[in-house]
Amino acid sequence: MTWEFENSIVTDARKEYIWALYSNVETWPLWDHGIEEISLHGEFREGAFGKIKPEEQEVLTYKITQADPNKGFSDETVIEGLNATIKFIHTFSDLPDGKTRLTNHVTILCPDKEEIEKEIGEGISLGVPQTMENIARMANFIGKICKDK
Repeated sequence: MTWEFENSIVTDARKEYIWALYSNVETWPLWDHGIEEISLHGEFREGAFGKIKPEEQEVLTYKITQADPNKGFSDETVIEGLNATIKFIHTFSDLPDGKTRLTNHVTILCPDKEEIEKEIGEGISLGVPQTMENIARMANFIGKICKDK
């Protein structure tokens, strides 16, 4: 059994600025208020590992499983004690009207523990829409500073 959640928004922010924020993990706590601390060992690319401390939780290790500049990336976090895996797929694409669609898809796998999947999933899904709005707002702001039109 798996638990899944997906949320999309449409924004005026350019995907290049969204990518710049995602690929610089040090910015994450600025727009994702569920993250207390985060680090990445090396460049933001497939295979890179880092540490993340979600709000009021233990430090976890995550791995970038795919990174495609200005298009999206995916990451995976394993919670050893629960035998649970959380997978995020973040995509952003141009729309015909010049806007950008930003989509986050979350999958939680926790064999034989559906209640854990649901508990973790519901906790994550509560924050995803606001986090997406926050990164879009920040990317829009960067565009304005850079005088994009």
